[in-house]
Order: sequence, then C-alpha cells, then structure tokens
Amino acid sequence: MKSISIFILLIYWSIIILAPVLTNESQIFNKKSAIVQKINSNK
Repeated sequence: MKSISIFILLIYWSIIILAPVLTNESQIFNKKSAIVQKINSNK
C-alpha cells in the first residue's frame, strides 16, 4: 500500500512539473505552423 501511494505521488508530481513545459511546446508549435501558413499563402 505504501509503495502504491508513493508511485501515485510520483506520477502526480511529474504531471505538475511537466504540464507547463508541454504547454510551452504546443504554443511554439502553433506559432511555427502560423508562420508556415503565412509563407504558403504568399506564394
């Protein structure tokens, strides 16, 4: 029981730590795709 609760806490904290990193990566990807669309629309 103790090992299961530690495992669940590790997953919980890793999600909390990684969530801002993942949202920043998705915003960067959206900006890149917007730039590519502008370049393609100019052709």
